[in-house]
Parts: sequence; structure tokens; C-alpha cells
Amino acid sequence: MTTVTPRVLEHTCEVALRPNDFDWAGHLNNSVYPQLLETGRWEWGLAHGVDAREDSVVAMVLQLQLDYVQSVDWDPVGRLVVRTSLAEQSAYSFTLAQDVERPDGTVVARGRVRLGLIDRHTKRIHKVNLDTMLEGPGSVA
Repeated sequence: MTTVTPRVLEHTCEVALRPNDFDWAGHLNNSVYPQLLETGRWEWGLAHGVDAREDSVVAMVLQLQLDYVQSVDWDPVGRLVVRTSLAEQSAYSFTLAQDVERPDGTVVARGRVRLGLIDRHTKRIHKVNLDTMLEGPGSVA
């Protein structure tokens, strides 16, 4: 598989935590981290002109790697930051690198998500052309 090192496209967003995001031990539940990454991916796309809510071609997760670095302790009104950047691109997929951080910049989790593009109706796979996709509103993602 041929991969290309893409231009750096980064976006940072703040995500509010909810009381039910924490487990009985008082830590942010491990199942919440993929949700944080997904919020970061949506925000990243919107920041770069991609809005998949109305498009027929959408991104689907092909691979998710998630490393838990530090625990996040109970804070039912806390906030975390999700930093998302384009890591690599191939003909049929692209990979985003994502960090989940405390507001002070301390990384609590690191993720890499490889995404492919499919038509939501026909389920056909589409080639990835990020230069076209990230041009602006009405782009495909």
C-alpha cells in the first residue's frame, strides 16, 4: 500500500464531560475515550469544510488504536481537549492522529484512526482525495 505524508491539518476542540462518563472507581470510563475521539473527528471535519450530515459519501472507521496514558479522575463538569491532525493518506484511506488532553495540555490518551469512504446508500468504497474533500462546504467526507 502506498501512503503519502499529507499536509498538516490540525484542529483542537474542547469536550464537556458528563457525570455518567465516570465509573464506580471515580475514573473516566474507558468506553468514553472512543466517543471523545469521534467528537474530535467531527469537529476536525467541520473545521476543514467537511459536513457529512447531508452527504451520501461518509467516513467509516477501519482501524482504531487507542493508548490510555493517564487516568482522568471524577469531575462531572470537567472538560477535555481533543487534538486531531491528519497523519497519512493512501488511495482508499486516511489516518488521523488524535490526542485527548487535560486543559493544561497533559496528554491522557493517544489514538490513531484509519478511515475509509463509502456511499451510505450503496455501500460502495470510494477513493480518498483529501485535496478535493477538504476544499470547503459541500465537500464529501
